[in-house]
Amino acid sequence: MSTEEIKQQVLSRISTFPTIPVMVSKLMGLLDEKDTSFSRIADVIKYDPALTANVLKAANSSYMGFTRKVNSLTEASIRLGTKWIFKIAVSSLIGSQLKRPVAGYDLTAEQLWKHSMATALTTEHLCNIVKVPDKWLIFTAALIHDMGKILMGDLISDSFEKVQNFADSDHISFQEAEKRLFGMNHAEIGALVAEKWDFPEEIVRCIRWHHEPEGADEITQSIDVVHIADALCLMQGYGNGREELRYHPNEGSISRLKITSSDLELVSTRVLSSLEELENMLEEEKNAEENMGPDNKPVGRW
Repeated sequence: MSTEEIKQQVLSRISTFPTIPVMVSKLMGLLDEKDTSFSRIADVIKYDPALTANVLKAANSSYMGFTRKVNSLTEASIRLGTKWIFKIAVSSLIGSQLKRPVAGYDLTAEQLWKHSMATALTTEHLCNIVKVPDKWLIFTAALIHDMGKILMGDLISDSFEKVQNFADSDHISFQEAEKRLFGMNHAEIGALVAEKWDFPEEIVRCIRWHHEPEGADEITQSIDVVHIADALCLMQGYGNGREELRYHPNEGSISRLKITSSDLELVSTRVLSSLEELENMLEEEKNAEENMGPDNKPVGRW
């Protein structure tokens, strides 16, 4: 099969890829507004029964430390705050797409999900340090930056050795080798998925250039933040898979954002804590679901 035929095969898969709920975009828009009320957030969430249930479970979980039960979305939104609301929302709405094993990259469903979430959480902390706006847009871009790997997984599985040989013999990156063999790399494919989902252009650009920020026609802070977050998480061992490469943030990105090594160390420490918090929250939700009877009432000791 020629490079062009392989490229067309990958592109054809994009049309069959599931769509993403428009609610993610709606929530991003609301959370970027300065004076968004919790009732407005609740008005968006209430139209998704599963998300409504997850938000209420999170607000009433023992992990949050509250004893009084809340029964309304507005109360739950006030209790959790906008940061947690958005994390729970994107975890619920996008998580099912990310929790898939990607055999070609030797990534389990858990590894891909953890890398994606760790990268998103890293962008949150980086945005706080360097005062970059649009942090929820950047968070979403980081969360789905590796969606292209899901579509390329089967092809990589069949041709991994060839891709790795390209990378090793020509001293190029894994994604450059992908492009030589398949006509596209996973970042380009992921950007096309984001376009299919009608995400903002800046999200598409962040995904497209998350490995190569210098390749963008216009290098924005958003692209630099997602790139640094991805590289930092790979350096920390979140989701390396079979890509036996040494990852380092681009020096240009570091310089443009004026980030120090101390900043990166601080972010790495905070991300570990944030990831544990989110995993504990999601685990509580999962346990609550498992302890519900067919009549949607607690069973056993609950």
